[in-house]
Amino acid sequence: MPRIPCLCHNAVAIIAGAVAASGTLTPPASAAVVYVSSLNSHEVLRYDAGTGVYIDTFISAVSGGLDLPHGIVQRCDDVLVCSFGSDEVLRYDRDTGAFLDVFIDNANGLTEPTYIQYGPDGMLYVSSQGSDEIHRYTDAGVFVDAFVAAGSGGLDGPSGFAFGPDGRLYVAGRYSANVIAYDAASGAFDEIIADDTDGLGFGNTFGLNFGGNGDMYFASNGNVYHYDLDTASIVNTIAMAFPIGVDPDAGGDVFVGTSSNLRRIDVDDDSASGLYLTGGAISTLNFFHFPEAWPGPDCTGSLIPAASTWAAVWAALILLAAATICFRRDRSTRHWGTK
Repeated sequence: MPRIPCLCHNAVAIIAGAVAASGTLTPPASAAVVYVSSLNSHEVLRYDAGTGVYIDTFISAVSGGLDLPHGIVQRCDDVLVCSFGSDEVLRYDRDTGAFLDVFIDNANGLTEPTYIQYGPDGMLYVSSQGSDEIHRYTDAGVFVDAFVAAGSGGLDGPSGFAFGPDGRLYVAGRYSANVIAYDAASGAFDEIIADDTDGLGFGNTFGLNFGGNGDMYFASNGNVYHYDLDTASIVNTIAMAFPIGVDPDAGGDVFVGTSSNLRRIDVDDDSASGLYLTGGAISTLNFFHFPEAWPGPDCTGSLIPAASTWAAVWAALILLAAATICFRRDRSTRHWGTK
């Protein structure tokens, strides 16, 4: 009977090499990044979401007419950026950062777009700061309506916003110096939940979002406010120099844009870290985006695994390879044994 090579033995060496290699492999940057708008240099930079280390300048200066970048959202194949100075939302290739097209223009009154995200209905919402509205668009960028009408509830200069777990849309009014709640289904005004009597300041009430604890955090007047939906009250005030954007990471902690950098707020105890980002050249960081923490289109089958799951993916592939090799050896042994 011919000698059968010990393929399973060889597979051990293959697996060992693959495991060693997997320890040095770096997943693509798009798998676990934070996008950062560099306002005055008209660029978007990328940093490693887990370490805060600079990766690259993802969108180069003024690419596609980018003027004062603000809110950012990553989708399956592209990245959308609010171009505040040109009254547009621009679209870029997710892998290369190359300019693709003007995704939303100002034909329907979009003025000074500041923030963008998906709503529970799967549509895109954009704060039109100059017209005091929240606009709604289809996933293809077609205008639907002014979901929050101009000045509704006293709104002046909408900035950051977020859909809460209680079925309401919360909007930070930059110039009205307040946070206003609207019905998330109709856009109708509900109530003002915080204003200047709580310490919010005219002209600098900016970011707003929810942490993994289900509570809301909003930035204004040198503070980040922690608002408990259950008690309908501000439960903590976290001092921070000129905070602007507020967004959660994939772990549920809240990050805040301040001093041309990011600081992390631990939602368990509201402690704030030091400056998070290292490297790169940011000229006024205002808004930013952790893709993995956001709702959006179903990209099943096209998204690259996050960095935290990369090792598990490699392990599964390695085990599959080993099983395949051993299965073929077993079949070959039985085949030759019948001769």
